Amino acid sequence: MAAPLGAPTTVTSPVDALPPEIQAFDHAQKLTIQLTRALVDNLEEGMNELEVGELAIEQARAFGFSGWFHKPEVRFGGNISMFHRPSIQKKLAPGTLVELDLAPSTDDAFGDLGVGLAFGTTDEPELVHEAREACRAVCGFASRFKTVGELFVFARSWANNHRMDLGNARSIGHACPLPQGPLGLAWPQAARASIFLRRYQIHFLNPRRLQGLWALTPRVVSGGIGMCFEEIAFIGDEHKRILGREDITEVGTY
Repeated sequence: MAAPLGAPTTVTSPVDALPPEIQAFDHAQKLTIQLTRALVDNLEEGMNELEVGELAIEQARAFGFSGWFHKPEVRFGGNISMFHRPSIQKKLAPGTLVELDLAPSTDDAFGDLGVGLAFGTTDEPELVHEAREACRAVCGFASRFKTVGELFVFARSWANNHRMDLGNARSIGHACPLPQGPLGLAWPQAARASIFLRRYQIHFLNPRRLQGLWALTPRVVSGGIGMCFEEIAFIGDEHKRILGREDITEVGTY
């Protein structure tokens, strides 16, 4: 039986069914997932936020990336400030909450992946688990039948229903402009600048249909500590794909 119109879906279309320009982004996202895994594997006790970001830039070259959609964002300790600068004072210790957001670019695409973890322990904190589930829920809810604003409302409701706050109350993500469009003249800098415009953000009052590439970043906050996972979703008339993933259960993994 077909799902009701607009129902949440866990379907992710095969990559070879997508337009070539979207396939390029899917490939970049797969490489970004691999880069994230390599970075996590090389985290060492005593490293600071700035050192982790520099290591990500160094390792990205080995995966074929030539630039960055945005510089690596590294947060220790569940920092929830909107404008965060990497610190040399905060250092990794067993149990430290780590949030990584990597968005390396090629000549025709970029990846954008955010993950959270507790360093040096196999015991995953509840906040990390809930942040991953929030991202999976938003990825599942996204469809061509939804507006951008509806996706924001869903994320806020999900957080409230789990006795948490939505940390990024202004926006839970942004559009991912293609280099083939009008923003491709200064790729990827022009695309990066565009996401600060409200029409490219996933916020309450955005009435646009959810079509194209969107980075989904629902941040959850509990007790003044935040965590966020990030994925890219492609929403088309006939296809939906969480980039780099074969199944929605892979969301939040690396």
